[in-house]
Amino acid sequence: MRVSRLPVLLIAATWLFGVTCTGMAQTSSAIPVQGASAVPADAGAPKQPLAWSSLSADQQRMLAPLQGEWSRMHPIRQHRLAEHALHWATFPPERQQQIRERLTRWTKMTPAQRRQLRENARVFHDLTPAERAKVSEAFRKFQSLPPAERRALRERWHTMTPEQRRRWATEHADKPLPLRPPAHQEH
Repeated sequence: MRVSRLPVLLIAATWLFGVTCTGMAQTSSAIPVQGASAVPADAGAPKQPLAWSSLSADQQRMLAPLQGEWSRMHPIRQHRLAEHALHWATFPPERQQQIRERLTRWTKMTPAQRRQLRENARVFHDLTPAERAKVSEAFRKFQSLPPAERRALRERWHTMTPEQRRRWATEHADKPLPLRPPAHQEH
């Protein structure tokens, strides 16, 4: 099934992700997961909730977009994010800003959007390294397009039915990313 999903993933990743696929793979921990179902199986001993005020200044700065949700997060997630924040604080300022922007986007997502992003990340993670490289390259090509063309491609993609998307992606799997979206065809 993986092979048949790759063309669709390539195109979908290229046109729809607001977060780069490579960025998701490298910083999946920057996407907080809430709720009991988000608790890792290897959670170990129960942890106590972390008060926002108990975080260091660097941790609070890195996790600022999550402050409003902090008290509702599972304690294990809080501890994990606090640990990651210490690591992220050692990154160059541009990378730190990128992580904060992703956290901000996360907080603005609906639960359905968060579920979809988690599923996209899971599917991306399950790809072979070669397939991940293809998706990442397609996204880089997409990012190199002028904003107006990226917007037009996204709009075009959204107007297609899932079947049209699959058909178009399969037909164009080995072709370079077009500079113009495919013609809308009803069959």
